[in-house]
Amino acid sequence: MDTSKLVVKDNALIDACFNLSLVEQRLLLLAITEAREVNNLSSSTAIEVTANQYSTQFKIHEKEAYNALKTACDLLFERRFSYVDRYKEDRLIKKVRWVSELGYVENKGLVLLNLSDTVVSLISRLENQFTKYHLNQVSGFKSKYSIRLYELVVKWLANTVTQKYEVVNLREKLGLEPFEYKTMSLFKVNVLDKALTEINAKSDLQVSYEQFKSGRTITHIQFKIKQKSATDTVKRNKVKEMTAKQIDMFSDKLSKLESFQNYYIADAGVSMTEYKQAIAAKLQDQFYVEAWGKYLADVGFTKKVLLDK
Repeated sequence: MDTSKLVVKDNALIDACFNLSLVEQRLLLLAITEAREVNNLSSSTAIEVTANQYSTQFKIHEKEAYNALKTACDLLFERRFSYVDRYKEDRLIKKVRWVSELGYVENKGLVLLNLSDTVVSLISRLENQFTKYHLNQVSGFKSKYSIRLYELVVKWLANTVTQKYEVVNLREKLGLEPFEYKTMSLFKVNVLDKALTEINAKSDLQVSYEQFKSGRTITHIQFKIKQKSATDTVKRNKVKEMTAKQIDMFSDKLSKLESFQNYYIADAGVSMTEYKQAIAAKLQDQFYVEAWGKYLADVGFTKKVLLDK
């Protein structure tokens, strides 16, 4: 299988709102790349995706791929997405299924699916407004939010900066339900920062973001994007773990840093000691050491600190 295959989507599909699991997104990405190889593609075209293709593309054991495809088939047929279209001169919000037919040949690990008419149109009848990227750029992602966020920002690569997304709208595009990660601190830590850490570590992009407030409330987020050079991709250094002493020292410093306080907001009624303890607990996880890198740098943390430990 050619892991350099292009994923190409109309920007209406890139900007759509939907909630798909990691496995479902991966299955659809494989189907979309396969579909683009078909002449006269239509909703009556049955597209094959095999467990072998899935395991090769996403670097997992073939047995795991069999189970993943079976699970995806159980759910994907009922999945829908919403996107913005036009009706005459008016803005129209459409809700559409991804697939019109879906089946699984269990003893062969084979999925047969037919993309819906709308999806066929949004991946094959492209005019000016579309986005493309290589499938292998997102193949290593383990978070479903990483794939969605990558698609949203790569669309703006030529501009180096995205639009300012309303937080509510961004949550919808990333597929979050209203009850998921309701506070801004939880949203950033569990969704945005986790996705950006994966994107920056495993893809061809380097992405950061800026927050915009109305009073004390963060209302908009804007992403800055640049393409990594080949050297950046190969030489990216892996941050080592902090010692217990370093965790204690830097959690104390972060707890007193105003910019970090505005970023990692303590819940109402939490004492300063409890706030520091929460930060210290996070710093035991390598993910947060990387995600909070810019704030740690502001209080004197560098890779040399780790080398000198």
